[in-house]
Amino acid sequence: MKKIRAILLALLAVTVLCAAGCSEDKKLSSDTGDSPAVTAEKGKLPNSLPENEKDKKSEKLTVKVYYPDEQGLKLQSVTKTVKVGGSDKYTAALKALLDGTKEKGLATIVPKQAKIKSVKVQGDTAFVDFDDNLVKKFIGGSTGEEMLVGSIVNTLTEFSEIKKVQLLVEGKKIESISGHLDLTKPVERMENLIK
Repeated sequence: MKKIRAILLALLAVTVLCAAGCSEDKKLSSDTGDSPAVTAEKGKLPNSLPENEKDKKSEKLTVKVYYPDEQGLKLQSVTKTVKVGGSDKYTAALKALLDGTKEKGLATIVPKQAKIKSVKVQGDTAFVDFDDNLVKKFIGGSTGEEMLVGSIVNTLTEFSEIKKVQLLVEGKKIESISGHLDLTKPVERMENLIK
């Protein structure tokens, strides 16, 4: 008699667990609109990141960023490997540029205090929004301004889908950084500056 009672209790426990598991599957599948079988078939586990999102978390990318030579005559590319992480590849490339360079004969032109607020791409144009330190902390003249703009524009136009860059400060278009270049319109790649 005790054995039968134990077997019945075990069967009851299994039934309760199965019922609880089934209702959880229904809840999870209702979030995606798929049945548990369809969810499993698609290779998706509920509450897990899609594969392409996982890849983005650890994706490494080799980018070319541009720095002026010490004479301020030409821009030279430096190859850097960046982690894309949570940011997009355009922001990662610009952050690599802002990190500066230790390459002999090259200088960092973007003010150290300048911060990237956002990078958005519409069509073939990248809209890069900096905080106001880009203008406030910039100390160069006309050549320095050309090198600064060229380093940002040429770094981003290394991505084939980007043909032009519109610089923004605090979300707004600016006329210029120090009064020498017209920045009211998007700037195309500045090949003439590249060494």
